[in-house]
Amino acid sequence: MDDAPTRTLPRPAAGTPTGRPHPTVPLDADDTPTRWHGAARAPWAVGRGRRTIAVLGACGGAGTSVVAAAVALGLRRGGEPAVLVDLDLPGAGADVLLGIEDEPGARWPELTAARGEVDGAGVVAALPRWRSLPVLSGARLRPERPDDAVVVDVCTGLLRGGETVVLDLPRPGAWTAGTRMLLAAADASLLVTPCSAPGVAGALVARAQLAGLGVPEPWLVARGPVPGRVDAGALEEALELRAAATVRRDPRLAAAVDRGDGPPVGRGAPLGRAARSLVAALAGAS
Repeated sequence: MDDAPTRTLPRPAAGTPTGRPHPTVPLDADDTPTRWHGAARAPWAVGRGRRTIAVLGACGGAGTSVVAAAVALGLRRGGEPAVLVDLDLPGAGADVLLGIEDEPGARWPELTAARGEVDGAGVVAALPRWRSLPVLSGARLRPERPDDAVVVDVCTGLLRGGETVVLDLPRPGAWTAGTRMLLAAADASLLVTPCSAPGVAGALVARAQLAGLGVPEPWLVARGPVPGRVDAGALEEALELRAAATVRRDPRLAAAVDRGDGPPVGRGAPLGRAARSLVAALAGAS
């Protein structure tokens, strides 16, 4: 029997927002920069028809992008117009993860002139799709970061066009002024956290950054199990948050992505089950 001592996990510091904000969420076994301020309300914050869902990871390798893609696809399959917006840039691009990098359509480099009153319906029509989901991705051969003004105006246009915008975000250290503005106005934020000590530590940092923007407590999405002694229950206890969903390990995931199929999201896939739980919870919160 292995009776080695269990590692003590980090806990929220004094004054850090804590609590269990989603007790009814079902459990299951992603104008000019000088005028922007992180806590400011976005121009669509009042009277918009759709919503923004921000997905961010607690640490590297958390699986933020696959969760963001699965949630966005689940929303669209459920009848809610949704588009996945890749802001984890510069990088390979969400289209590579989803296996649609050779599909024709616009990426961020083609939208450099998209300013002001952006035609959201026109942007959606120009995007490549993963299954039924429109994807606004970076470009693997042109990995530059889009201008913050373009990002905010394009997302504003998508929202005004009736789309729910699911943001695939980088970790806090890579947030730009535009990212912070979008986060401050998001209707929900999902914090994807591996069941590990580094995951807990990273989640505490991300929560503090979100709190600094005035963002309400994020929804915890647990990724596990991973080798070690941290399970979803220990993660919840350490963070003092209830997991809105748990994404269990899928041994097929890496091979499916490498084949260009994108992550498995069918009814029997762990990611698909977790996404359905999150979509149901988001429907109840809207």
